[in-house]
Amino acid sequence: MIREFKGKKPVVSDRAFIDESAIIIGNVIVEENANIWPHAVIRANDDKIIIKEGAAILDKAFVEAPKKVVIGKGSIISHGAIIHGSIIEENVLVGIGAIVLEVNVGKNSIVAAGAVVTKDVEEGSMVAGVPAKKIRDVSKEEIEKTKAMAKQLMEKAKYLKKEY
Repeated sequence: MIREFKGKKPVVSDRAFIDESAIIIGNVIVEENANIWPHAVIRANDDKIIIKEGAAILDKAFVEAPKKVVIGKGSIISHGAIIHGSIIEENVLVGIGAIVLEVNVGKNSIVAAGAVVTKDVEEGSMVAGVPAKKIRDVSKEEIEKTKAMAKQLMEKAKYLKKEY
């Protein structure tokens, strides 16, 4: 469901996939090949949300914009994760159930499942815990794995888009 809020209506690329059960409200831009999965909620009634090319917002994730939010190219916001007023750079994996609160997450990073991120994350870092702390650098293999997962999600979304 795509809904206007106070004169701001989401702008969605014809080449993006939005599941019919997802809810997108307000000042949201969804770029080409981005994919938004069942029951995800993207709500921009205070500021703007930009979901970049090839980014994936998985099932039951929630993205809210008390301040500007960017989900970077090829980034994955996993099932049930919450992004609140944050900048997620390119090729970032935010794990299942993680909460990211008004921070910047550098490119090629991984936020572990269940982590609560309250401080900025340096490029190429893996963070985990409550509150999240850097536990190590992300390996080249992990960076490539995130890229491959984003590509797989894009391909699945293209298949589903044909079915609608």
